[in-house]
Amino acid sequence: MELLRRLLAPWRSRQAAEAESDIRGWHEACEVVLGTSIQALKDPKLAREDIGVALDRIDRALFRLRDHGAGAQQALRRRDPGLAKRMRLLSESIVGLRNDTVRFMIRAQGATPPFMQREGGPSRQAEAYQRAMQDVGLSARQRSAAIERELRQLWAELQPTLTHLARQAARA
Repeated sequence: MELLRRLLAPWRSRQAAEAESDIRGWHEACEVVLGTSIQALKDPKLAREDIGVALDRIDRALFRLRDHGAGAQQALRRRDPGLAKRMRLLSESIVGLRNDTVRFMIRAQGATPPFMQREGGPSRQAEAYQRAMQDVGLSARQRSAAIERELRQLWAELQPTLTHLARQAARA
């Protein structure tokens, strides 16, 4: 039995290290999507100019969210199914926030994006921004605040698990 335990120790250590890395990567990706979305929803200049940079940043973070989230949820399912479920629900909420942010930014551009407009510029842009804020922006801001609170709370609850995983990873 002792031989089996010694043989499995490096494997368990590696698994714990991967789980810790996935949880931290998931949290980092959540922070990027959330931060960029909040910035886009609060900064009229960002929403009316070239939205491609912000959307690209969000989408790249979503790929990391998906990749790290799958590994993190798998590791948490074994240790704490309740935390795994909350992590999955929060990930889904973040994807929903991303979709709302995209809708807002596209609508804030107006019928013709600012870089293609020739006349009637600022007044049309202001109207499109206000309409987008009423249609999508305000609810997206509320959603982002709720997600931010839930992420903060979940991250605090994940700390003991991360500490345990770090200890387990160091045992090899």
